[in-house]
Amino acid sequence: MNGNTINLNKKQNMDEAKKAIKFIAWFVVIVVFIIIIISASTFTVNEHERAVVKRLGAITKIFMAEGDTYIEDHPETLQIVGSDLSDVTIVHGKGLQWKLPFIDTVEKYDSWLYTYVSNEEEVHTYEKNRYIVTMYAQWRIANPGLFAIKFTDDKSASKYLDNLIFPEIIQNINNTNSKDFINNKELWNEKMEAARENLNNKILESGIEIVDMQVHRTILPSGNIQSTYDKMVANREKTAQQLRSEGEAYYTKQVASADRIARETIAGAILESEQIMAEGDAEALSIYEQAYSADPEFYGYWRSLKALENALDSNTVLVLDRNHPLWADLLAMATEPEVPQGE
Repeated sequence: MNGNTINLNKKQNMDEAKKAIKFIAWFVVIVVFIIIIISASTFTVNEHERAVVKRLGAITKIFMAEGDTYIEDHPETLQIVGSDLSDVTIVHGKGLQWKLPFIDTVEKYDSWLYTYVSNEEEVHTYEKNRYIVTMYAQWRIANPGLFAIKFTDDKSASKYLDNLIFPEIIQNINNTNSKDFINNKELWNEKMEAARENLNNKILESGIEIVDMQVHRTILPSGNIQSTYDKMVANREKTAQQLRSEGEAYYTKQVASADRIARETIAGAILESEQIMAEGDAEALSIYEQAYSADPEFYGYWRSLKALENALDSNTVLVLDRNHPLWADLLAMATEPEVPQGE
């Protein structure tokens, strides 16, 4: 009796253990199923991503970044023949999103800029000068829906752009002279901006937008380096000669100006000195006149004496008329009595 009871208890315990294990197994299966369902029903769109949701191969939703209004600004891109996206829902946002499990598929694309760089290529400017250039462009996926229809990845997109960007830049180089191509950056940038807008209009159906395009590097072919160097030397010599000529002209002008100022200064000084001398002579004559008018007879006598003093020396011979006034002066001098010493 006791043995039967023990066996019965063991059997009951085993049945209960089996039931517990079975319950745990079903619980785990249900939890895993729920996780799979939730995982298949959700996806995450990060800040640097754009996404396209396809239902049985047809695009139903396009997820764009906040503030990216490219599709709203270009609604025509949703109605391109062969890729009608007019019924597609455009969602702006990021984070956790929902989809139908096992029916909807999600394709994600980076929202940052992609860079295209061409191989080196020899080009000719308008006057047939040769250069070796490398071109680059930066582009982004502006409409993920069209991009998903048109391309498989960014490499196929770069190859597509290579067939468009390269000829567009080459054509602009061919229509630009060397001086503007090398030195006139403002004009060249205007040409590149116009070319970029032209290309963006051509590639609307691709879902790509070109943000920037430019010549990455410009070098001369080896055969042109020496001739270009000689031209540069000639240009520098021409510039130097022009600077020397301008310097000499400036020097001559300054010397002439200094000479003119010196002559004007000397002339002004001479004029001023002459005026002072004239004023002095006039003042002296006035003084003489006042002095001589006090005793005209004495003045005449004194002038005669001065004339004789200045005109006569030991070798001078005068021939005078006997009635000449000088005789009277001479006679007066000869007959003037001597004054005794001591008186």
